[in-house]
Amino acid sequence: MTTGSGATAVLSEWAAGFRLEDAPPAVVERMKALVLDHLRVVAVGIRLPWSRAARKLALELGGRGASSLLLCGDRTDPARAAFVNGACAHACDLDDTHVGSMHHAGASILPAVIAVGEQEDAGGRALLAAAIVGYEASLRIGLATQPALFRRGFMATPTCGAMGAALAAGKLLGFHSTGMAGALGAAGAYAGGLAQFYHSGGVTKRLNGARGAESGVMAALLAKCGIPGPRDILEGEAGFFRAFSGEADPEKLTGDLGRGFRLMEVSTKIHAGAGRLQATADAGLALGAEHGLVPERIADVEAGIPAVIQGRLTQPDPPDLQSAQLSVPFSLAMALALGRSRGATAALRREDYEAALSSPAVRALSGRVRCVVDPEVEAGTSTEDVPSRVSILLADGQSFTLRVPHPRGSPHRAMGWSELSSLFRDTLGDALPADRLARVPELVAGLDRGTRVRDLTNAFVAAPGWLGREN
Repeated sequence: MTTGSGATAVLSEWAAGFRLEDAPPAVVERMKALVLDHLRVVAVGIRLPWSRAARKLALELGGRGASSLLLCGDRTDPARAAFVNGACAHACDLDDTHVGSMHHAGASILPAVIAVGEQEDAGGRALLAAAIVGYEASLRIGLATQPALFRRGFMATPTCGAMGAALAAGKLLGFHSTGMAGALGAAGAYAGGLAQFYHSGGVTKRLNGARGAESGVMAALLAKCGIPGPRDILEGEAGFFRAFSGEADPEKLTGDLGRGFRLMEVSTKIHAGAGRLQATADAGLALGAEHGLVPERIADVEAGIPAVIQGRLTQPDPPDLQSAQLSVPFSLAMALALGRSRGATAALRREDYEAALSSPAVRALSGRVRCVVDPEVEAGTSTEDVPSRVSILLADGQSFTLRVPHPRGSPHRAMGWSELSSLFRDTLGDALPADRLARVPELVAGLDRGTRVRDLTNAFVAAPGWLGREN
C-alpha cells in the first residue's frame, strides 16, 4: 500500500478506499443527474462535424472490445470509446463545467468510466463511485493549480481531466492505493492541452474532453499491465504542480478530501458557450426581451467581467464558431438580438451562433461591446459561478443596466432531476424509440439500485437512420 503525506499518496489512498456509502445521498443524486446531463450533451454533439470525424477515425483505426460508442451501437476498445464519447460530449460547449477549476469534468471523466465500466461489466454503484472519484480528483487538482495553469496557456480538461480519469478508471479496475498512484503517474505522461485557440482559432479545443478521457483510460491500463508512472507525480520536483502551475496550493486538493464534495459546485449549462459567459448571456436575453431591442437601436454596450477572462473570452470579432462560443462580446450581442423574439428564458444554441456569425447586425453590435473589469463582478466570482453586469445605451439616449448574480444552471440556480429529464426528452425525442426515451432516465436513476453499465449503454442506442448519412 502507498503511504505518505504527499498529495499523490493522499489522493490515491482516498480514491482506493472510497465507497459509494461514503458519499452523502445528495452527492449520489447529483452524480446521477450529471450522468443524465452527459447523455444529453453527447446527443447534441454527436452529429457535429468534429464528432463525426472522431468516430470515423476511431473506426478506421480499428480496436476490438466491449465498449460502446454512445448512441451509435458500434463497439471498440475502452480508450478509443472514451475518446469518441468525450469528443461528442465536448463538441458543442454544452457540457457541465466548474468555474473555479476551469474544467469540464463530465466530458473527461464520464466517457472513461462508462467505457471501462462496460468493459468490466460493472454495476451502477461501481460506476457512480468511480465517477465521484474522478470528478473530485480532477476538480481538486484544478483548484490547486488555477488560475496559474490557465495563465500559462494550459487547459484544465485534458490535463486535470486526464489525472481524474486515470483514478476513475483505476477504481473500476480494482486498484489499491499503489496502483492508483501509478495510474496517476502514468497520466502525467499524457496530460497536455494548449489554449492558443483562444487567440487564433482551430478545432482541437473540441477534443479536450476526448483527450482527457482517453488519456486517463490509457494511463490506468498501462498501470494494470505493469507500466506505472512516478508515484509522486503531483508534488514531485518535475511533477504536475510545478510543470503546469508553479503556484499550486495542495491544501485545496487534500484539505477536506472525503468530507466536502466539489462536484456539488458543478454547473449544467443552458447556453452552448463558455461557462464564464453564461450569466452575461442571461442578462442579454432578459434585456432584449424586456425592451424589445434590435441591434440597430443599441449604441453602446458595457459588459462587466472578471479579470481572469480579459484577453481570452473578450474577442469582439470571432472568426469561427468555436471562437464565437468563447466570446463574451459576440454572445452578448447575439443574446440582445434574440431576446426580443425568443424571450428571457431562451437557450442559446449552436445553431444560433452559426446564424449570428452570418449576421452583419450582430457582428456590428459585437464590435460595440466593451468588456471592462468590474469590481463587483470580480468580488462575486466564486468557485461555483461568475456573475454579470450589462449596461446598454440606446441611440435615443435611454440606458439600462441589469445584474445577474448567478447564471441559470449554476449551483445557486441548479437544474434538478425534473428539469434535466425534460431537457433529455426534448433533445432525444426523435433519437430514441418511445420506450427507451423513458427507459434511459429510469436506468440512470437506478444506477445505485441495480442498473448495470451495459443496461444503460444497450438502451442508449439511436433509432435506425437518426444519425443520418453524415455519420
